[in-house]
Amino acid sequence: MQSDVMAAMTAEQRQELEALGTRVRFPSNHVIFWEGQPSRSVLIIHEGNVAVMQTAPDDSEVLLAVRGPGELMGDEGALMGEPRSATVRAVSDVAGLDVTAEDLLGFIDRNHLWPQIYRSAIHRRRESDDERASLARLTITRRFARMLLDLAQETGKEVDGHWEIDLALSQQELGSRVGASREAAALALRKLREQGLVATGRQRLTVLNLEGLRILASE
Repeated sequence: MQSDVMAAMTAEQRQELEALGTRVRFPSNHVIFWEGQPSRSVLIIHEGNVAVMQTAPDDSEVLLAVRGPGELMGDEGALMGEPRSATVRAVSDVAGLDVTAEDLLGFIDRNHLWPQIYRSAIHRRRESDDERASLARLTITRRFARMLLDLAQETGKEVDGHWEIDLALSQQELGSRVGASREAAALALRKLREQGLVATGRQRLTVLNLEGLRILASE
């Protein structure tokens, strides 16, 4: 799901924004933005994937999303002039462009993008509400199946007919994405392994049967 800023831009405007950036690279597991820090810049991802994490009331970390190439990270805090609302961590090697918040705001003003950004924000909020309502009706195993299906299609690499999800994410972090405890996440993955749908390794998941996973996720 694209950020509100990226969704509002034309291809020409995106080129204009990227011309304002400085090239940056981050290794896997590097924290790019910390929750609560000042929002002084944004990141346009060119290569790799990042995890968006937020601290829950019980001080546990919740995985909100995994984002990849073409995404703009850190824009909400920059647009609102507020501290960062989430931590962004590289879950693979990442390359992209760093754009200062000042340059981003100037770009938006010059291109009169505020109305489009507002409409995009409303649309994204509705999609998020629909997703939460849909997940609430699913078992943990089916939630996991849907999440792994999305990750395979968005970040996976096809190898010999299988899809490898090679991201620096723990089972507990993956479980938090679908509202599951560490124990429930481990049980869901065990069920998926027993059905021959996935194989697991250290910070690696392999989808063995994409169509089977799709059927389970849609039941």
